[in-house]
Amino acid sequence: MGEFQKTWFQIVWACLLIASVVITYIQRMSDALWAHSEVVQILDSVLMWVMLPLSAVMFVCLCIGYWRQSERLFWRKWRRWGASLAFGAAAAALLVVLVHLAKGEKATIEEEDRALLLGAFSAAGLIWFLARYKFRSWRGDE
Repeated sequence: MGEFQKTWFQIVWACLLIASVVITYIQRMSDALWAHSEVVQILDSVLMWVMLPLSAVMFVCLCIGYWRQSERLFWRKWRRWGASLAFGAAAAALLVVLVHLAKGEKATIEEEDRALLLGAFSAAGLIWFLARYKFRSWRGDE
């Protein structure tokens, strides 16, 4: 019964996440008046404030589940997540550089965006390094 409830929770979370992404995309890409109305902006804000804590709770529950199964499994998962984050941040940085090269001086990258990319790449690398270290020496033997 618990697994059934967990599955429904994940389905509802995924649907809310997709709805949040779609509304944000519509607001960014559309010039229609309804897309920028107060009702849609409130819906976008509500979905963001619901999805942020819900995603954090799901991530923590997932990590607790991995830890309870095995400490080694937990660190292996963190190592994979860190490597995925590092790869994603590197791909994003490469994409930004390619767009900048293609558009020349027309494309400007603000300092905040550069700092965000560098911070994401640094955090992902730190997570990967820590998780790799803990995975290799999870019982204290080198």
